[in-house]
Amino acid sequence: MAVGAAPGDRVFSEVKRLCYAGLDEATLLREVVDRLRRAVPFEGYCAHAVDPLSGLVANAVSEAMGGEKEARLFFEHLYFADDVNKYNSMAKSRCPVALLSEATDGRLERSLRYRELMEPLGYGHELRSVFTAGKELWGAIDVRRERGCPDFELREVRLFRRVAPHFGAGLKAAVLRSQAPPEKGGDGIPGVLVLDKRGRVSHYTATAERWLEELEDPDSDSRWHEGRGPSAWREGKGLPAAVWTVVSTLRRALKPETERDKASIPRVCVRARSGRWLTLQASLSEPHTNGSSETVIIIEPPGPKEMIRLNTASYGLTARERAVVELVMRGFTTQQISATLYISKYTVQEHLCSAFDKVGVRDRQALVKRLFFDNIYPKLLEEFE
Repeated sequence: MAVGAAPGDRVFSEVKRLCYAGLDEATLLREVVDRLRRAVPFEGYCAHAVDPLSGLVANAVSEAMGGEKEARLFFEHLYFADDVNKYNSMAKSRCPVALLSEATDGRLERSLRYRELMEPLGYGHELRSVFTAGKELWGAIDVRRERGCPDFELREVRLFRRVAPHFGAGLKAAVLRSQAPPEKGGDGIPGVLVLDKRGRVSHYTATAERWLEELEDPDSDSRWHEGRGPSAWREGKGLPAAVWTVVSTLRRALKPETERDKASIPRVCVRARSGRWLTLQASLSEPHTNGSSETVIIIEPPGPKEMIRLNTASYGLTARERAVVELVMRGFTTQQISATLYISKYTVQEHLCSAFDKVGVRDRQALVKRLFFDNIYPKLLEEFE
């Protein structure tokens, strides 16, 4: 069960190669998990990429982690719960790997996800790892072993720790690569998906159906459009993880428990299989006569401003650097930026120089070209052709 030095080194080298091979998010997640499993055996896993703007789960791949019921339980009730080894906390504290047994001092029942998800599925051990680039969270993985198996050993933890920064860089690179060119003919039309109070699909538009097909996991057993038909979809089955993420975020925003919940926006950006970005935003409909409301989810490509935010996040710009860059994009001079942000002109230049280094350009004109004209402006022009 332990990781030998030679097998561990071989797996690390192979994973490192994959992280810089230009793979899309879903493929990278699966390929890396497959290699890690050769050195660190486990029975179940869930790996996911993170929306760099909101820090929420965007794309997820999993195996032996239960079905639709368990997935909805996680996203609707456990993802935001006060539990141990939370993804964002691990990223902020620069803790790339954590064992559930250590976090609970061996009392696994102290963990809500153990009681609600792991124990019913027969799991007794969990290793969680987060993947960051700079200070930003780009993905994470939970791997689990059944009760009766040995817990994860130190050498196995070390392998995940070695892999983590490269995995983060690989997921970040997947975002930095140019988007697939949009298809003509209604590509920018929003799709509308409506869920009833039980999470079942009550209404949807043809555009929403097309967008959701792009977000589906092609290897999932729960794909609604292959042999099962929309009837399964209407029961809330086979919907992408991003749908449940945005639904759970809406519920937290409406019934906040923390200051972060109050400030949260029920919106998530997801990278589709084609390479394009899509945004999902949730809201509640007006109550029916019986007092119940429906959840309305709008699915559409992000606008230019949001794409700029995605690009700046992808290049690892800090919050202050992003603020400076956004003003540069609007044509502000150094003096105007200084007055707007209440910082000195010298500080403005420092932030700009740092942004130039991260984006790989030398001046403002090249910065604007890289962040806007290279990726966004051509797509805007196509809308008018």
